[in-house]
Amino acid sequence: MIKNSLICKEEVLREKIFLTRKSSSLDPSWLAGVYSTSLTEDLRYLISERLGWLGAKGWQYLKRLIDQEGVQPEFIYASGLCYQSEAKDWLFSQLHCKSKFQVEILQALSCWGGRFSIQLLKNILSEESQAIRLAGLEILKFKAHQINDELLIEILKEPISDFREAVVLKAIHILQRRDGLMVCNELAKIVKHSHETTSDAALIALGSIANTNSIKVLLRLSQSLENGQKKEMAIKQLSQQYR
Repeated sequence: MIKNSLICKEEVLREKIFLTRKSSSLDPSWLAGVYSTSLTEDLRYLISERLGWLGAKGWQYLKRLIDQEGVQPEFIYASGLCYQSEAKDWLFSQLHCKSKFQVEILQALSCWGGRFSIQLLKNILSEESQAIRLAGLEILKFKAHQINDELLIEILKEPISDFREAVVLKAIHILQRRDGLMVCNELAKIVKHSHETTSDAALIALGSIANTNSIKVLLRLSQSLENGQKKEMAIKQLSQQYR
């Protein structure tokens, strides 16, 4: 009977949240009031997310919930959504007080990637966990504009050599936003030493750079690679540069 009552209550809460078309129309005090750790995980995240979307108003209630309920993963997630300076400071305090990196905190802090030190980023990207490395690369996306090509390649050294495709592909996406010869040469190395999916991504990245540096590297690859799929892809990307 108690279980059925809880299910009914959760359905009512979901309906009210989803039927309120504009998040700004939701009362943050109501959202905070209906939150409970006894609710299902997805509903706790939904309530916290809506508080995060409410910016400064939502953050005031998130702070109270943190004081009342402790540091819950959904509060960490929501803190990253509200884009408040105080929320950023709180998230960084959580990051530094933990003995190990927590992926939820890193993901919440990604939009503030420019505030991360180079050494901290290197430490994050040296972690063996795929989830941690992917979160670190997302942070690097927001830091990369502050870094020259040489340092960027140095920071990406371990992700580029990662055995997991998802990590290398994300690293490639960061590299392809640059157009320097050093970056183009780094992408060429990935082409030579990676399997088909990753090498294709690196060749497409070179094609998307579309400048004299990338054309020079694509020409070199089209001539030096052995006959096969990689060579065909290099020739294809090179031919598209002249359209």
